[in-house]
Amino acid sequence: MRKQTKLVAVLSAAALLAMGASMTSFAAGWEKDDAGMWHFYDKDDEMVTGEWKKDGGKWFYLDDDGEMATDQWVDDEYYVGEDGAMLINTWKKTLADEDMDDPEDDGESWYYFGSKGKKTVSGDKKINGKTYFFDENGKMQDGWYEQNGDVYYLGDEDDGARKSGWLWLEVPDEDDNIITGHTDDGDMCDEEGWYYFGSNGKMYKDFNKKKVNGKYYFFNKHGQMLYEWINGSPMEAGTPTNAVADGKVPEASASSAQAGNMIYANQVEEGWRADGWYEIDGAEDTGASDDTDWYYFKDGKAKCADKAGQQFTYPNGGKTKSTAKIKVNGKYFCFNEIGQMQTGLQYIPDAGGFYYFDDNGYMKTGKVSNVEEDNDSFTYYFNTKNGKNGLGVTGEKSGYLYWNGKRLEADDDYRIYKLPNSSKTAWEYYLVNKSGKLQKSDKKYDVENGSGAEDVEFTFNGYKITGLKTGSPACDYVTDATTPQIELYDGTMKPIITTTTVEE
Repeated sequence: MRKQTKLVAVLSAAALLAMGASMTSFAAGWEKDDAGMWHFYDKDDEMVTGEWKKDGGKWFYLDDDGEMATDQWVDDEYYVGEDGAMLINTWKKTLADEDMDDPEDDGESWYYFGSKGKKTVSGDKKINGKTYFFDENGKMQDGWYEQNGDVYYLGDEDDGARKSGWLWLEVPDEDDNIITGHTDDGDMCDEEGWYYFGSNGKMYKDFNKKKVNGKYYFFNKHGQMLYEWINGSPMEAGTPTNAVADGKVPEASASSAQAGNMIYANQVEEGWRADGWYEIDGAEDTGASDDTDWYYFKDGKAKCADKAGQQFTYPNGGKTKSTAKIKVNGKYFCFNEIGQMQTGLQYIPDAGGFYYFDDNGYMKTGKVSNVEEDNDSFTYYFNTKNGKNGLGVTGEKSGYLYWNGKRLEADDDYRIYKLPNSSKTAWEYYLVNKSGKLQKSDKKYDVENGSGAEDVEFTFNGYKITGLKTGSPACDYVTDATTPQIELYDGTMKPIITTTTVEE
């Protein structure tokens, strides 16, 4: 028989523990033995073993030796704290039950014990307004996580709550590659990048476009936010390689890239679809990554010349160039085929001729002085009339002669120029001095480009030469108006055009 000390009332286990009770025995209830271990005896004075006992609203477990369990697993489903009470609605970081005897096999993990004391397993659970995921053994999951094909991010090992919104993350390591499809081989993902997780925690991926706080963003198939230049055409088709989606097509394919199909999505620090003016490097896919120029974007796409009628050829290995006059915010600008804003004198085929754009890109009208051309400068005049606004004038204007906007001048003394009439059915001849002023006086002229022709006299109808009075040889010393030179992104060239030809 055990030694007994009768009490008027039996104290609860919690009270005994709190008081550090010194009594050695009492009738049916709790008793602390000489070794400091608590036991529970039933009404028959038998020690309870392998059972739960409730006391003071809390549950306690008596092991097979009848000792109250503390700070340990019970049946791999429950956990009792240092006071022996079952953990309820509580987090606990500990080793798995099977690892208790060999703690080096695995580190500690977080477990959550619900309202009935059981650990949470297999799936997701909302706890205090946050969602957590647990494996089949009850371990809280962290970091990259996949469920039913959806990808989540669950914070670090001491957090675990499902995340939403923007996160700057390292790409998954080799243990997580299966989750996002990321591989080190041939993958164009940055080592770190932005990822977006919706309010349901799901990561946006698979080349999706997503509107976030009123702005659009783009994502590759692994969920990493794309930025800068993106090859939009294959992405919109839904079948790009990741390299193409990142705007880095193989070098052999770069020449076929279309600027009109590119999308620009700002720098990595911002990343939203661009709108408005940007001074940036060009797209690698278009071969312009080493050039910094102004671009204008609408819904992420650059304004550019992209029609057959906007293309012309120039004598640089038979290359072609495209230019277009495009209105932006009420003003006209010039853009080439890869979206670069052009300045200076430009030839725009479908707009009918030559135009001039100042250093800010604005189209100019009227007189423009000091237009540089082949290490020299010239005066131009551009139409101010609606319909032909900005087009270089051809013919007489205020007593001067112009060809595609360029004032025609003599190098010294006088020179004859021939231009086609308005219907291009016949040639018309004009005489100008070295300032470009048209001549019509009945006098003798020292004419350039002849065979020593001096003292030549002409007949005029207005400014048009109608005949020859004196001089030899006759008018075989006529000068064709030369095509103005324009500035290209790869050099100064004359476009190959035939607008000086009279139609037979």
